Amino acid sequence: MMRNSIRLRLLVVAITSIVATIAVAGASLVVFFERQVLRYVEQDLNIHWTELATAFGAEGETDLSQRMTDPRYHQPYGGAYWQVSEGGRPILRSRSLWDRTLPADEPRPRADRDKAFEADGPDGSELYVIAREVTIGGEQGSRTFSLAVALDHAQVVELRQAFGWDVARVLLPIAAVLVLFAWLQVSLGLRPLRSVGHDLNAVQTGRIRRMTRRFPDEVAPLVGSINKLLDRQENLVRKARDRAGALAHGLKTPLTILGGEVRRLERTGKSDAAERMQEQLEIIRSHVEREVARARTSGASVACGAYTQVDESVARLLRLMQHLPRGEQLVWQTGIPADLAVDMDPHDFGEILGNLLDNARKWARTRVEVRAEPTGGNARITVEDDGPGFSGPDGARPERGMTGRCDPNSSGLGLGIVEDILAEYGTSPTIDGNGRCSISFEVPLCRERFTVTSRETLPREGQVSSTWSSEITRA
Repeated sequence: MMRNSIRLRLLVVAITSIVATIAVAGASLVVFFERQVLRYVEQDLNIHWTELATAFGAEGETDLSQRMTDPRYHQPYGGAYWQVSEGGRPILRSRSLWDRTLPADEPRPRADRDKAFEADGPDGSELYVIAREVTIGGEQGSRTFSLAVALDHAQVVELRQAFGWDVARVLLPIAAVLVLFAWLQVSLGLRPLRSVGHDLNAVQTGRIRRMTRRFPDEVAPLVGSINKLLDRQENLVRKARDRAGALAHGLKTPLTILGGEVRRLERTGKSDAAERMQEQLEIIRSHVEREVARARTSGASVACGAYTQVDESVARLLRLMQHLPRGEQLVWQTGIPADLAVDMDPHDFGEILGNLLDNARKWARTRVEVRAEPTGGNARITVEDDGPGFSGPDGARPERGMTGRCDPNSSGLGLGIVEDILAEYGTSPTIDGNGRCSISFEVPLCRERFTVTSRETLPREGQVSSTWSSEITRA
């Protein structure tokens, strides 16, 4: 089955056309050569026929007046023959015919009587024959004789075959050179497409933002369309995040006012109403923040040029965690290769790991460990603490939303956001909550390693995760 390759298709078409052209050219040359040889043979036969007619004696003579000059006439089956017939009966013939005779000339159109024709010869050979009639007058009246000269066609075949081999020796190197140049033509013609793929990979891995090199006129419109698509995608992601921030900011004041109303109801002794309102406010706040986090990550998984240097991002997050409640009391351990980078937007990575670290900070007894290791083409990142496990039966993974560990009042919002963001990248967290808490997830490794990482692509300290940081502030 043919591979789905433009290069292969073009090479197959080019090689097929070259082979067909060379074959047609070679066959044509051989045919033209044979035609010229036959024309020469016919001219030679005309000369020999004239010689035979000159040597043929007058009436009553039974032999030629002079010996034929071509030695092949005197060698049995020598390949050249002559014969004199009268009334369809041979009366004289060359020694080369030995005990055979030339076939009688069949009736032919007047226009073709002077042309050579093919006939069967002695010993199974094929002859090229010229036969003409001559009339000789005498005392007893005119007599008509048929004079025929013939040449074995095998000699023409040998010449044609020899010429065919010579043509093949000439055309085969020409075909090889043409195939080589066809390969060069295809390679040079497809090089701009390889450049487009290389630049797209560079955009995806963050080395460049757009494809700016000069491309041929045929490829330039495609590159321009891709750049416009990248611009549009980047604008959509930025607008989504801006709108999410605007929504969070716009709802902050109404929720604060409603919180004040809850406290006023408590002071007036309406604790039941205050409790119900506070419960509904928490539900609203949870839904809003979860949807805001979704809006901020929507489209980020396909954001070109987004990658995260894991060790630097984790170091910043751990510095931030140590400034939060209980952060300084815990032992924070890391096991991350220095050059590990993943194909994930830095903001999304900060949102995921920030929520996981904050969850571990709240529940850990003494220790929190962050590990990262490459597994094939992915990186497996694990956040583990020595606190209690989740509330699923027998330590099993809880249902979507991950409603806390052993705290019925926990909404599990941060861990739900982790699931939502990882779903954008086609993966999900793996939870081991039996007597401890270990949450891990896998994301693709960055396609290329870099010795220098741009600081601009990494989340800034204090701005890595707006969603879970707002939870921390309320706490």
